[in-house]
Amino acid sequence: MSQGESKAVGLDGAVTVYEVAGLRDAFREALAEGVDLRVELDETTKWDLAGLQLLISCARTAREDGRVLTLAKVPPACVEAAERSGLSSWLESVTETG
Repeated sequence: MSQGESKAVGLDGAVTVYEVAGLRDAFREALAEGVDLRVELDETTKWDLAGLQLLISCARTAREDGRVLTLAKVPPACVEAAERSGLSSWLESVTETG
């Protein structure tokens, strides 16, 4: 893929401490492609702080490599987990608008 391209990745199911190890590996592979990532979350269910920490880590890695990670179709469960964790502002900053 050339510079300026992006890749859409969809998550589904729970994004909690029990799933993050497997999801981390999938994100590593996607980030290794060297393109911006658009992560669609509409098929996700349960969220906890570990899931949010995974997204923060991925966004930071992308930014350090000169790329962007954008979240799309953020479900209420993710928003609620961010609110409980004091991460609402961060979530809003990486969520696709429009």
